[in-house]
This record gives sequence, C-alpha cells and structure tokens, in this order.
Amino acid sequence: MANSDVVPMIAPSSGVHIVLPDYYSPEGMGLIVPKTKDGRVVFMLPWLGRTVAGTTDSSTAITMLPEPHEDEIQFILDAICDYLNVQVRRSDVLSAWSGIRPLAMDPSAKNTESISRDHVVFEDYPGLITITGGKWTTYRSMAEDAVNAAIRSGNLKPANGCVTDHLHIVGGYGWDPASFTVLAQNYKRMKKTYGGKVIPGAMDSAVSKHLSHAYGTLAERVAAIAQNEGLGKRLAHGYPFLEAEVAYCARHEYCESAVDFVARRCRLAFLDTDAAGRALPRIIEILASEHKWDKARRKLEQQKGIEFLETFKSSKNAQFRDGKHNGQ
Repeated sequence: MANSDVVPMIAPSSGVHIVLPDYYSPEGMGLIVPKTKDGRVVFMLPWLGRTVAGTTDSSTAITMLPEPHEDEIQFILDAICDYLNVQVRRSDVLSAWSGIRPLAMDPSAKNTESISRDHVVFEDYPGLITITGGKWTTYRSMAEDAVNAAIRSGNLKPANGCVTDHLHIVGGYGWDPASFTVLAQNYKRMKKTYGGKVIPGAMDSAVSKHLSHAYGTLAERVAAIAQNEGLGKRLAHGYPFLEAEVAYCARHEYCESAVDFVARRCRLAFLDTDAAGRALPRIIEILASEHKWDKARRKLEQQKGIEFLETFKSSKNAQFRDGKHNGQ
C-alpha cells in the first residue's frame, strides 16, 4: 500500500500429502527418504492413528480449494514403495490433499532469486512492517520477530522481554498425560439411538486419550456434554471423534461451519475423506441445533461440505484420467 511498485514477497508452492492405513508405519517410528530418484524428499509418519506421507513441491496459482493431481499422489506412492515390504496400493489412500505454502522472498536479500521456507519480517516503509511466509508450527517465533521489529522501528521501551515461550495454549496448564484416565473412570458416553432411546456406552481409552490430547484440562467439559446431553456417539466408525465435540466447538470455540469442524477441529477430512462425508449430515444437524440454522443454511452447509471434500482425492472419490489408471 505504501509503495505501488513493490516486488511480490510470496511465491506460492503446492504441497501434496496422502494418508494411508496405520500398518504403513509402526507407532512412534517414521521414515524419511532424503533423496528420491529425482532428488526430492519424501517422508512417512504415524499421525492420529493413520500414516501421513508426502510431500511434493511445485509452483502453483493461489486458489481457495487446491486439489492434488493424480501424478503427484502416484509420485509419493512410488517413492515409498522401494522402502517398504508392504505392497503400496493406490486403493489404500484414505485421503489426499494439496496445500499452498507461502514461500517468502526477502526484498532485502542480495540474491533476488532466493526463496525461503522460513518467515520474513521486513520494514519497507517507516512504521510499516510486513511479516510473510512461515508456517503454523513456527507461529510463536513469527509473532516474536514481528513484535521485536515493531519495537525497534518505533524505538519503544517495553516493560519486559518476550514471554511467549512460557505461555501454555488453552487447556495446557496443569495437563498431565495420564489425565485421560479421569475421563475413562468418571464419564459415560450416552448415545441416542435412531429410535430416540438413550443408551450408555463406555468412555473407552481411545476416546479418552483423544479428548485429553485435543482439549487438555478442558476435556471434562466435552465429556460432560457427551454424558449429560446424549451426544456420546462417535461421528465415524473407527475414529474417536464424538458428537459432543461439535456442540462444544460451536459453543466455546467459534466453530461456525461444518467444513471448519470436519477439517480443522477433528481432522477427519484429512484422515478419511469418505468417513468425513458420511459424518457430514450429523455434524450439520448438531451445528444447526446450536446456531439455530434454517433449512436454507443447512442446505448450503451440505453443499459447501461436499464441494470441500471433493478436493480430497481418496481411493474412492478420485477420478483417474491418466492412461496408467484407465480401466482399473
């Protein structure tokens, strides 16, 4: 805004990841291929009970709903195939997605072609500080560097230094890895049947551990909803996500859409696209009850949810258009 001739500071790059069943990676153990046949890096890691593998790196245009190309998915499968004693099959892909990395170009760098995966803080006009690039995993470092740049620019005199490295996220204070046992011992999952009857179910270890790790010391609030409001049913078979989480996130975490929940609150879209699709109507039903949605809003949420999930190329919803897969 201060300079109409400013050089772009972002080079968008597409990165594709796929999710496979858990038997592709032992618990607590990952695999990295530092140099594939064409010089790229590929990894496999256990993630939320499944296996995540990736990634690719290619320039792309910025779009709201990026989609992975079939050749990118196949590249990842081919790259890990040489290092496993398990047959790597396209039909095992539970989910595949493309994300856009904001690779940063530092305007102050002497080499104008240098592109960084790290963030860049730059003051190109007095008092106007830009922070760009980076990633979620370094958000605290990004914030600290941006604030420090503002302090230097304004010649400010802060009362103390940065404290972000001492702050816990919500639910982190007082959390203990064994706290899931409190949920398992003290709460039931009260589940409504299709006939409207409420039946009790165990708060098993898988669900208890998930709630504890996802919500920390606030997990008991979710468990209480599951027990007291009949929202203890799992949203999808084989996954620990509960109906109660939808209600909790709507009430306390500003969850305003079905896509928000299925992608960012419980990660089901990334873990198993087809399971997410089956859970979508129930998620919309609960959110509609919490937010008093009318029929038009419910229909819109269903439409947006389907459009979003169609960008995830699992083995069931993928459209094979290249010659390699025709006829299979």
